[in-house]
Amino acid sequence: MFHNMKLSHEAFERIKSGKKTIEIRLYDKKRRLINEDDVIGFTDIENEKSRIKVRVKKLHIFKDFSELYKALPLSACGYDENEKADPKDMDKYYTPKAQQKYEAVGIEIELMMPKDKELTSLSKYISLILRHDPGLAGIALDEHGWANTQELIKGIGKTRFINMDILEKIVREDSKQRYSFNEDKTLIRANQGHSVSVDVELKETKPPEILWHGTAEKNIKSIEEKGLVKMSRLYVHLSPDHSTASAVGKRHGKPAVFAVDAEKMYDDGYKFYISVNNVWLTDHVPPKYIKICD
Repeated sequence: MFHNMKLSHEAFERIKSGKKTIEIRLYDKKRRLINEDDVIGFTDIENEKSRIKVRVKKLHIFKDFSELYKALPLSACGYDENEKADPKDMDKYYTPKAQQKYEAVGIEIELMMPKDKELTSLSKYISLILRHDPGLAGIALDEHGWANTQELIKGIGKTRFINMDILEKIVREDSKQRYSFNEDKTLIRANQGHSVSVDVELKETKPPEILWHGTAEKNIKSIEEKGLVKMSRLYVHLSPDHSTASAVGKRHGKPAVFAVDAEKMYDDGYKFYISVNNVWLTDHVPPKYIKICD
């Protein structure tokens, strides 16, 4: 069963960050409808576009808030460790009459991961920020393309639901391995594909004999005339095999795949680099080194 609830901005942010895992409520008629494994949708009362979903793990029911405050870990209920917690704090939410009528409940919750479709959309948004427009999240990239992880989460969190667990899942499971953390995960960057000027510390590498480039059929004439150009990106992107290039091309329409004589280019003095997610990069591929595949 699904339930809707509103929260103060402070409580919303604490749940969103994972610090608050128990929501305290009066066990009234509405709350008596809640059961374990139900889903609650919380809305920030200061920004109704900010919503998160949680799963109910357990209901802790007490005679009143005094008993609840004695039994439950108050840090999990939203209090700071040095903050004085008092059952009378609930008087600002519920009248004495209501508190006498009903019991109190601590709703133990856990954040729910966004669905695959939502994760895909979020990953694309992260790609946009880390590759092209860090200002969208109010952050800056250093000279090597690294962003502060917590600043990124905070910036994205102003408009979308994200936390460290979600970001780690995106980085870990991204099919194209677009992103990397540093060793302690305090920094994050896109592995390649930037239009902003950064040095992602690529090492020059000798390429295989043939590399591949996938695109849409509508681009064939232009490529045959001008070769492969980097456009707004820092490099031309090449794939290590035909199937990967074909998959890239399908993202842009009816696919067309070009074979690139990378060995000849390298022998002629062109530089190649390979990213950590196995994308080959070079500055430009002139027409004489490419051939359209059947």
